[in-house]
Amino acid sequence: MEEQKKNNKGLFAAGIFVGMAIIIAVSFVAGNITGLISGLFPGDSGTASVSEDPAVRRKIKSVEKLIDKYYVEERDPSLEEEGIYKGIIDSLNDRYSTYYTAEEMEKTLEDNAGEYGGIGCYISYDMEQEHSYVAGIIPGYAADKAGMQEGDIFFKVDGENVIECDSEEVSGKVRGPSGTTVEIVVLREGEEVKFTLIRSLVEIKSVSINMADEKEKIGYMQISSFDLATQGQFHEAMDELEDQGVNGLIIDLRDNPGGDVDVATDMVSRLLPKGLIIYTEDKNGKREEYKGDGKNEFKKPMVLLVNGNSASAAEIFSGALRDHGKATLVGEKTYGKGVVQVVVPMTDGSAVKLTTAKYYLPNGECIHGEGIEPDVKVELDVDAYRENGTDNQKEEAIKILKEKIGK
Repeated sequence: MEEQKKNNKGLFAAGIFVGMAIIIAVSFVAGNITGLISGLFPGDSGTASVSEDPAVRRKIKSVEKLIDKYYVEERDPSLEEEGIYKGIIDSLNDRYSTYYTAEEMEKTLEDNAGEYGGIGCYISYDMEQEHSYVAGIIPGYAADKAGMQEGDIFFKVDGENVIECDSEEVSGKVRGPSGTTVEIVVLREGEEVKFTLIRSLVEIKSVSINMADEKEKIGYMQISSFDLATQGQFHEAMDELEDQGVNGLIIDLRDNPGGDVDVATDMVSRLLPKGLIIYTEDKNGKREEYKGDGKNEFKKPMVLLVNGNSASAAEIFSGALRDHGKATLVGEKTYGKGVVQVVVPMTDGSAVKLTTAKYYLPNGECIHGEGIEPDVKVELDVDAYRENGTDNQKEEAIKILKEKIGK
């Protein structure tokens, strides 16, 4: 049963879309970034750079001489340069901080805008099993037509072994220009399955709605990520649900890895009364507050579905609604990511993503490393879901809303 749960992390999909880093709450910095990058250049008042240490410079020279004398292949100076930058960020030992090459940053920006040249699947990373897998399939695209399935483990992409690569690395290899071909080998129940797929432009739809109970008029909304395209989709979906006169609403954030913190706060502000949504504090104790005006407060009862892969911006969304008493959380304890990254673009097209602050829920709680406990704990019955699509967590949410509506 436990193994089935581990292999079931993408059931409610659609978690990480191709090209994005796993589970991030990010602000993209544009315009004047001088204040953010002060301290990164020689001659300023920042912390002394290790690279300026004479002993370090001598050792680097020694390593380079060894390479020149003995290494059997040719050196690539451009790769060596990028490796230095990546090494500096890697030395922080923070999995959320990253150095992006110009090419990697271009792909990330394309994905965050809501479109990319890919095969139409969502890729996530299983931290326990240490492999990337298919977390969801987008209907109508190459992965769907070829028969790829949720839970397939990425083994090879164009002949390159990717079994130890994280979701960002795998997605970077899967993506490419529309119309080009990519060969993918996955592991399914221990067997290799090969696919030859043609990439196409994929439109990412991260919000979907339907009616969970027609009689009681209980609406259902699934939000799979918090990306730039999600914001408009959410407001359109809310307009449609309110036009239908819903008496209650289920919002499904299971397997939602997060995304843009500004998008999440804008979305949840539509549901909340006037007041604090979250606040952040940086290394100097500087506090920044995110508030809602309460003008469009949703006053019908709500239930939020969460699980262990509901993270970052999804936890901001959930925690704010919980702290304001606007929603009942049902499911399993959330992931526990309470830090914010800023992506700082460099003049050559590369960028540095750094963890710059921690965020706190309205009640002052920092859930980083802790997660949010649901109000009603319900473990997913994986066997029932696989056999006939029965979703016991969703059924509990409907039950709770019926009771609230009946009062």
